Amino acid sequence: MAIVKMNKLSFIGLSDDKDLIIRELMNLGVVDITDISHIADEDEWKGMVKKFKGGDELLQIESDIQKIKSAIDYLQPYDKRKKTLFKMKRSLEYDEYTSAVNESALIWDVVHKIDEYESQLSLMRSEENKLSNQIAALNPWKPLLIPLELASTETTVITAGVVPASLDSKSLVDDLSSNVPESHIDIINSDKDQLYVLVIYYKKLEEEVQNVLKRHGFSKISFKGMSGTAEDIIKKLESQILSISKKRVEIKNSIEALADKKDILEVYYDHLTIERDRLAIVDRMLKTDRVFILEGWFPAEYGDKIEKTLKSKFDCIMEIRKPEEDEETPVLLDNPRLVQPFEAITEMYSLPNSKEVDPNTLMAPFYFIFFGMMVSDAGYGLLMSIITGILLIKYKFEGLLDKLLRLLFLGGISTFIWGALFGGWFGDIVSAVTSGRYSIPPLWFNPMNNPMKLLICSLILGAIHLFVAMGIQGYKKIKEGKILDAIFDTGFWYIFLIGLGLLLLGGTAGTIGKYMAITGAVLLVLTQGRSEKNIIKKFTKGVLSLYDAVGFMSDVLSYSRLLALGLATGVIASVINAMGTLIGFNPLGIIVLIIVFIVGHVFNLVINALGAYVHASRLQYVEFFGKFFEGGGKAYKPFKVNTKYININNGRIQ
Repeated sequence: MAIVKMNKLSFIGLSDDKDLIIRELMNLGVVDITDISHIADEDEWKGMVKKFKGGDELLQIESDIQKIKSAIDYLQPYDKRKKTLFKMKRSLEYDEYTSAVNESALIWDVVHKIDEYESQLSLMRSEENKLSNQIAALNPWKPLLIPLELASTETTVITAGVVPASLDSKSLVDDLSSNVPESHIDIINSDKDQLYVLVIYYKKLEEEVQNVLKRHGFSKISFKGMSGTAEDIIKKLESQILSISKKRVEIKNSIEALADKKDILEVYYDHLTIERDRLAIVDRMLKTDRVFILEGWFPAEYGDKIEKTLKSKFDCIMEIRKPEEDEETPVLLDNPRLVQPFEAITEMYSLPNSKEVDPNTLMAPFYFIFFGMMVSDAGYGLLMSIITGILLIKYKFEGLLDKLLRLLFLGGISTFIWGALFGGWFGDIVSAVTSGRYSIPPLWFNPMNNPMKLLICSLILGAIHLFVAMGIQGYKKIKEGKILDAIFDTGFWYIFLIGLGLLLLGGTAGTIGKYMAITGAVLLVLTQGRSEKNIIKKFTKGVLSLYDAVGFMSDVLSYSRLLALGLATGVIASVINAMGTLIGFNPLGIIVLIIVFIVGHVFNLVINALGAYVHASRLQYVEFFGKFFEGGGKAYKPFKVNTKYININNGRIQ
């Protein structure tokens, strides 16, 4: 249970040294710089200090970062190098880093080429769509053998158009023939929506023909700008599309040739990110005409190193002090390696504040036990630990993902242990495939044959879990100097609740429990109303406090979910095995068994592991943390070199 002790740094340096000092602080990577810019607006400081304004330079570097990131993402599909499941950061020596950064002209040339190629490809896509639409519009007119630009002769008009497909084409032909016999109509083509028609008539009969065509919903189509038959034009358009496709291939080849520059783009992206962070951190500081001021928090153990580094290199004024009694500090957890994965559970809820106890060391064993009980299949546990173990060995993960994978690895170990105790090996697969002749016996008992035993075990573990939570609350009060409160509000409840538990056992334990419960009840009645001034209210509040025992029992019953989820895993696994062996052990049956086994058990493992993760977390958040945990801590975020793609081996930026 360790929250790292923090000290506060107050620092005044010369403005001329600001960039070098910020660079040195970034290389130290241990100071969480506090935003004190708001002080400039306070009346007592107005006119004495001013804010920094990153302004245009910060906006420009943000814009550059986005351009580089877009170029990296654009090149990603063209990078044909073998890719791993998880992309890890590359390690570079500082000389390699600076060499890449100094290639800024080459880098921006690559970015501009990518922008140019993307613009060309975009125009090509637009042109290709336009040509494809024209082909689609001309396809119905392919049977028409006359040039499309031919719209009239000396005495006739040639009109192309469409009418609704729902129209009876014969009625249109008959109507036009009977009303304007000096005309001709051809049905060129048809589809589910329209009829494509060509009408030829004398110019002097324009009005009569148009009246007939309007009655049938005729819409004229213009082929303006087109020359030749529909088929000839389509061939020309297809040739243009083919030409565009060839140009596209050439451009994509050119882009592929740039793919090997992705590595240097990634280095430059991280370089710009470092520069951006430097500029952004300045906005948290204050300045006068000749000096700048900063404040921050750091782990106390680094005090000498910070003082020695800064004072030996710069003219400055520095104060390092411990936090005031009511002063909140950033929170950094320091736990044993086995406990660190369980910090992810607490961090998803809330970090402890800097004044309280880190619950992870005491919470971790319970989470480990509860997770394994809920999945409780040795085969599943082996799979989880093997898969996550391989990933952890092969890849160097960081942050939350690393903690979650290590949590699943430990959860797999717990699941294996409980599975062996309960006799679950991919459910009852051995019994299923041997028709009951063989089975792997449990080292303890089979919950499906004796669920009550598992329920009692779950409730006992729940009571212990809650007792530990109460103990932490008592410990907090002792740390605050409230020793009597710890005795009255924790010690007396222990006596009363343990007495009730022993009372249920009967016999000698029951007799001892009876006297413990009575003693505890009397002590609670006498002390739980101590905050009241009126003696009647004191007594009434003390008596009513005993009702909290009902809430405790209700909390204990919440742990019955350990039984429910543990049984669910075994029952579903047994059903999967039964389904897999339905056909028997002929060749087809073996194939079915293998498929059902793999798909079914993977599904069961994923669903129940997720359920165990959620419900084991819930037991911590609601039942455990609810007894003592305040939370609300602010995470310790030191100002340091943060990169996405690379690690600089010595970690220093010059």
